[in-house]
Amino acid sequence: MSHDTQAASGKPRRAIAAAFGEIANTLDWNHHAWLALMVKLENAREPVTDLTLAEVVSAINQVHDLLGPEVHA
Repeated sequence: MSHDTQAASGKPRRAIAAAFGEIANTLDWNHHAWLALMVKLENAREPVTDLTLAEVVSAINQVHDLLGPEVHA
């Protein structure tokens, strides 16, 4: 078995890292903001397990825009 792998280009790697960074940043959110995010994700048009990273990041950004600095209060 070969251990040679093709490296992904920089742009997709940065996009994936940015998406996971946005998700990780929600760990610092307060309980109210987390609940708002969970409601937004649960109300998506598809099961939560089928959401794309872009859809999750979009939900995160919507909650952050709605609550602003309150997400950390």
